[in-house]
Amino acid sequence: MEEESMKGTVTSIASLYPVEEAQKAAKRVEESIIEKKKELDRINTFVTENTNLVNLVQRLPDELSHNIMVPFGKAAFFPGRLIHTNEFYVLLGEGYYAERTSKQTTEILQRRGKFLDSQVDSLKAMMLDLKAEASFFGDTATESAEGLVEIREDYIEEDFTGITPNRSGSPKSDMLSSSEESIKKIDAEDEEYACIMSRLDELEKEELGAESADESDEVCDTKADLECSTSLHKFDHNLKISEVQLPRHPLQHGPKGQPPL
Repeated sequence: MEEESMKGTVTSIASLYPVEEAQKAAKRVEESIIEKKKELDRINTFVTENTNLVNLVQRLPDELSHNIMVPFGKAAFFPGRLIHTNEFYVLLGEGYYAERTSKQTTEILQRRGKFLDSQVDSLKAMMLDLKAEASFFGDTATESAEGLVEIREDYIEEDFTGITPNRSGSPKSDMLSSSEESIKKIDAEDEEYACIMSRLDELEKEELGAESADESDEVCDTKADLECSTSLHKFDHNLKISEVQLPRHPLQHGPKGQPPL
């Protein structure tokens, strides 16, 4: 059989991604990266301020009062004194405040710090994705400008089964014969397995019968030993009784012709 001719397509990358469009897309992505970086810097500033505030709130209750400079306007300060160092007004949002202790305020600030950390991680992940996208558009614009093309060929799956076709050109008869042979082989293996299992069952039954016979012999021997020991015990008992009935002293004989005393 003659080999079929390979078919494929050749497509210019510039037709799929024009140079100008790819450059514009890369520029837009770069601008998004810059905006995300600014937002990340702003949130990092909040994280730093929140950490410093936590340290200050934890340190204030160590003393009863603190000397401070109180701000007066935008550029003026005057000396003052900070008292009630374990009392804080915490902003809950929408102009609502709550009076809390140093420990409670620290817990609130730490929860806000965790929220800020999650925002930082999210922004970093977004920036990584945007950088990958910008790199893709930049490479695509370069390839389009260089005039590269994309070549695609149809994949033809080759037959590696090794089945040779018959005269009619179809391997159905060979497949049927091979399947019949495999079925016969499986049946023979099943019969052999059944014979082996039946033989094993017979051997197991013989072994169980022999064990039961040995156990019965042991039981008979045990009964005979018990009967023998019982008879010996009775004989000893009768012998002791006969000894007890005999006189303890010998008989004294009188003179000749007279009965014993």
